[in-house]
Amino acid sequence: MKRSQNVRLTRFRKALPTATTVAVSISLVLSGCSPAPREEAQIYRNADECMQVYPDQGELCQQVFGSAQMDHLASAPRFTDQQQCEMEFGPGNCESAPEGSQGNASGGSWFMPMMMGYMMGNLMGGRSVRQAPVYSSSSRTSPLRDKLVTANGDVVGNRGDRTVRPAPSAFQKPSTPTRVTQAGGFGRMAQQKAQTNRATGSRSSSRSFGG
Repeated sequence: MKRSQNVRLTRFRKALPTATTVAVSISLVLSGCSPAPREEAQIYRNADECMQVYPDQGELCQQVFGSAQMDHLASAPRFTDQQQCEMEFGPGNCESAPEGSQGNASGGSWFMPMMMGYMMGNLMGGRSVRQAPVYSSSSRTSPLRDKLVTANGDVVGNRGDRTVRPAPSAFQKPSTPTRVTQAGGFGRMAQQKAQTNRATGSRSSSRSFGG
């Protein structure tokens, strides 16, 4: 399956329900003193959940889910060992990264959180659909516990949310995966970004933490 940041299918817009029932909608929210565009995005665990909303768009749902999975493999945060990853995301919620066999600077393999699901939203004023993998933590000591977070550290909602209204930056893909080399690094980064977004209403930028 070809990886694409945006899934462009003209016919999807024609097949969407009317404006009163559309699951992916566009709105404006006020951030600080000036309006900032925020789109409503849907959270799905897999393609089947998408098809329950769009029963006539099975191919589209499969394609968007596949793109999210590929984004996950390319951009999920990397941890120096499995224990460190599980301290952040919870026992059993981590897996070997694709480059695990290559090893990291300390001589071990890289590990990354498992993809909990993905969020899907449409580009404002366009005919495109975009997606981003999301993660959640079950760790009692992590600031990400029961939160929904993207690969670049944007906290977009809480576990169990089916609709979120993320900042535009939440759909941005990291150019390289965040390499986390200190305990709790990714969680603190995400927490700081969430606090900044709440305080300023501005877009937050991705950065590495501890690596």
